[in-house]
Amino acid sequence: MKMMMCKIDPFDDKSISTNMMLKNLSSSRAIFVMVILTITLLVLPLILPPLPPPPLMLLCVPVLLLILLVFLAFTPSQLPNYNMPITSL
Repeated sequence: MKMMMCKIDPFDDKSISTNMMLKNLSSSRAIFVMVILTITLLVLPLILPPLPPPPLMLLCVPVLLLILLVFLAFTPSQLPNYNMPITSL
């Protein structure tokens, strides 16, 4: 049994149109998902009953996380300096 090898030309008009079709399909699918998500976010608060406010300690969690991240962003790292001198050949 002989295997047939087919050569695929990336610059072939057929492959280019297939690539464009796949890109259009994926972008239209992404737009569809975003539209459905937007509609859900707009409609669900109107349907669901209002929730009680969260406890005060739970409201502090995002603020504490922000403070921690800012602190970590501005603290210097404790890694040693491994700068090697440049030597000419």
